Amino acid sequence: MSNPMASPQTEECLDEKTPHPGSAMTHRNSEMTITTDDKETLPVSNGVDIEHCSAAQDQDQTPLEDGPLFGWLVVFAAFFTQMISMGNCNIYGVYQNHYLTHTFAGRTSSFELAWVGSLTVMALDFVGPFAGSICDHFGHRQSALMGVLIMTLSLLAAAFATEVWQLYLTQGILYGIGASLTYFAGLSLPAQWFTSNRGLVIGIAISGGGIGGLWMSPVVSGLLNSKGLRWTMIAMAIAHLVLLSPISMLFRSRFETGTQRAKRIRKFGYRKGESLEQDKKRKFVDFTIMKNTRFCLLFVAGIFVVSGYFTPFYFINSYAQQHSVSTSNAALMVGLMNGSSAVGRIVMGLVSDKIGCINALLISTFAASMTLLLIWTFAKTAAVMFVFSILYGLCCGAYLSSTVSVSAAICGLERLATVTGIIYAGMAIGSMIGSPVSGAILDSIGHKTDYLGVILWAGIVMLIGAIILFVLRYITSKKIFTKV
Repeated sequence: MSNPMASPQTEECLDEKTPHPGSAMTHRNSEMTITTDDKETLPVSNGVDIEHCSAAQDQDQTPLEDGPLFGWLVVFAAFFTQMISMGNCNIYGVYQNHYLTHTFAGRTSSFELAWVGSLTVMALDFVGPFAGSICDHFGHRQSALMGVLIMTLSLLAAAFATEVWQLYLTQGILYGIGASLTYFAGLSLPAQWFTSNRGLVIGIAISGGGIGGLWMSPVVSGLLNSKGLRWTMIAMAIAHLVLLSPISMLFRSRFETGTQRAKRIRKFGYRKGESLEQDKKRKFVDFTIMKNTRFCLLFVAGIFVVSGYFTPFYFINSYAQQHSVSTSNAALMVGLMNGSSAVGRIVMGLVSDKIGCINALLISTFAASMTLLLIWTFAKTAAVMFVFSILYGLCCGAYLSSTVSVSAAICGLERLATVTGIIYAGMAIGSMIGSPVSGAILDSIGHKTDYLGVILWAGIVMLIGAIILFVLRYITSKKIFTKV
């Protein structure tokens, strides 16, 4: 694994002042120093292609401080953006139940409505490689702000939807694209600022989605029941714009972005070890990492795990009401599932720092599949449903945060946003399959009342994902009690 503290750069603009000939020049807000001895006499084109100027690392630089104060501000910004954007994604079950019982009552099926939530996650994941590359090439802050604007517009458009297909385009695809740009900016950035406690800080950042789901579930349920769909969507759009825009300004990378590198090359020329040919070989989205066997196993495992991952979030609400649980308690279950997932991400982040990120990922995934097969299958009372919601959230929440740590362990930090995006593109396949299949099983085999087939489907595909992760663990180290 590459040295995570090598080549620290910032996202602040470079100093425009022309250096004195023969003197050393240090870029403002950066630890990058260029001397006349470092500059190569290579041709520099005024049209340097930003797309091919990915973040570069200088191996001879002094490592930066691990976990500075501003690093914690970055973690807070990532947590907050996850809380709003992913929190809204995680409570789609509340929206879906309102659509079934009010907005589109008698006009649609669970299968058709499940596609709205699936399209959101699918778009978020499929756009991942491009969102990650935008972060690497143009900056995390720019990516996040672009995402906030798109999410706001998508919710405003969804407020005026009168047909399900319109929700596919607005609350589904468009919101997913915006959420992806914000999500991957906050997902990959904290790892640049910490090494010794990387699992913990990633867990804290990504726990925002669970915390958001905890309080947003009852709030959105109350708004839908009192104000209706249109005003609820408008209120959520305003909240996205007002809350996330200033927070996104705290995003700052420690690595040189593609735009910064292109600017430096145009002004000062190539450094020692850099060349025009290297730039031409770089791609905006580099899929050569798929040649790595361990990375491929992580990619395939994501397809299976996510095929079952969101089923409880989307169906526990209607399942509970089918078993005579009140609307408010059913919404609370969704909230508790999200809240406990936030706790699980932080706890497993600490655990992964002790036992290894691959071990933590395997344990949490296997435990989540067992809660589906052994608890939800037999949950017939409100008390057992509450227990299941909390335990499943604790177990499943760690999957997303641990996946980032495993990606960093396999591929390094230089282009972590892009690599993580590729992993999430695989998860998009699972999103496209998972919840729609669950809805189809409920409508056909379960006759819209029997959820056993839905539960077994979700539990089995997650268990298959855990088996694939066990293979990844075995390839990495055959020693059972080794930290990996």
